[in-house]
Amino acid sequence: MSPLQPPARIGTAWEGDQGDGSARMRAFLRFVGFIVLTGGFVAFVIDGARGIANSELVFTPLAATLGAAVPSLFPGLEPWVASSVPASLQHLAEGSLLTWPTWIVGTVLGIALLWLGRRPPEPFRFKPLR
Repeated sequence: MSPLQPPARIGTAWEGDQGDGSARMRAFLRFVGFIVLTGGFVAFVIDGARGIANSELVFTPLAATLGAAVPSLFPGLEPWVASSVPASLQHLAEGSLLTWPTWIVGTVLGIALLWLGRRPPEPFRFKPLR
């Protein structure tokens, strides 16, 4: 092998990939899950510090967090939701999900993404006695 040639690739492009990109997708889901879980933990710490400072229990709702993080999201989203989403789902989103504490939504969503991105279990194989 000359010094100008790259080494030959052994195996697939991603270790453990079956050629359909499933390992990459699992890695992406785990990455996003860790980011969202970290965001949920940070929101929990911020709510805790705010609660200690105010001497009362304080929870920041998801709507307030999204409004502060992406201020241009809600004005454009409300007309779209009113025209394309059924009324029962609108009530669910506005009445409960957006009023939940940010840290609960971030933690549950992060754990769900980590669970979706887990590696599949190894198939059970009997080992020979000898």
